[in-house]
Amino acid sequence: MYAANKLKDSSQESFIQSGNLKEQLIYALSHSRGYADIFDWTEPDREQAKRTKEQGIVDDFVQGIYRDASPYVRIESCEPPLPDCEATDGFGDKTAFEVTELVNAAMVRWNSNRSNAYRYREYSAKELHLAAVERLTTKNRKLQSARAVISKAGYEKIVVILHCDEPDLIQRPEFCRDVFANRKSPPFCEIDEAYLLLPCPRKRHLNDFEAEFCQAIPIPLAS
Repeated sequence: MYAANKLKDSSQESFIQSGNLKEQLIYALSHSRGYADIFDWTEPDREQAKRTKEQGIVDDFVQGIYRDASPYVRIESCEPPLPDCEATDGFGDKTAFEVTELVNAAMVRWNSNRSNAYRYREYSAKELHLAAVERLTTKNRKLQSARAVISKAGYEKIVVILHCDEPDLIQRPEFCRDVFANRKSPPFCEIDEAYLLLPCPRKRHLNDFEAEFCQAIPIPLAS
């Protein structure tokens, strides 16, 4: 089951449990972002919604990379200041995942005003690369500040996932691959691997099974 469905199901369950469907719907609609928001269903418990979203993104990443041969037997959310999630494999080794979002804040603000006509950001190769480096720099700084706690957790590696639901980029996965294949990001002392994660593409035909998986695009990091 994919992250979008998980969020939808968990949100529907909270509606039922609350006993006040109308109030919950009003809350969700008033807090919806409306731009590149596939993973931004907001529940009244904002922290729980955030953690559900992050774990769903890691689930989608793992499915996109490994398909039905995932080495992980368990993926769970972590408490700060640890990374967002950890995945444990069959040998007990743990991989940490830090999740962030690559989205244009100006377009979020523009489209949140319902009186504005819909717009989306168009990225050049340079702009996409710079946006990715900025997000990785921010995450590396966060991981550095928690280095002592993270070291005690005994992770084999730390992977940063840049989830991106930008309309321009989800239509151009090959463009994204070319951008990162031809540009190397600077070294980040706390990050072992980084990926841009694009949502599952639409099926082009009935047997287009690749469309069932999100696309994880490697971001090469300098040594």
